[in-house]
Amino acid sequence: MTMADQNRTMIKFRTADHKFTYRVGGIAIHEGHVLCQKSTLDPRGIFWFLPGGRAELGESSQETLRREVLEELGEEAQVGRLLYIMENFFSDTVAHHEIGLYFELTFPATSYLYQGRGPFERPEEEENHPLIFEWLPIAELPDRLDLRPPFFRQALSNLPTETQHIIQRR
Repeated sequence: MTMADQNRTMIKFRTADHKFTYRVGGIAIHEGHVLCQKSTLDPRGIFWFLPGGRAELGESSQETLRREVLEELGEEAQVGRLLYIMENFFSDTVAHHEIGLYFELTFPATSYLYQGRGPFERPEEEENHPLIFEWLPIAELPDRLDLRPPFFRQALSNLPTETQHIIQRR
């Protein structure tokens, strides 16, 4: 761990019964598919989510997304326009309140990510589980694939022309 890594402060906090996270995600669409990451922490609860991660103090949302993509996928990303601001309320073992900013995301034309559908498996530095990414067919999201937040199962088939503010409770 470098000295810079020791000084990183993710924007999150937890109380006895609540957890807050500020997350930035990317929406990368290519040939009718969206790039998603598979949850690998709990093999019984497999679901998919959009690439990205927690923002750090002092970091812009675009910087967060570029950093997360470089750390997790090893690629320089082009961050486009802000598509969604999402307030996501959900529960697992505790109640979660997540603020998420979701941007258009593209990669260089020569990116390995555009050379196949995946899965693309990458090592995770802090946890002891792999990061798995795959291009999922947008047409199959509403009925067959567990994408979270669930709002995106329908929304990815018709991206907005202006930024939308979404509040989702589940």
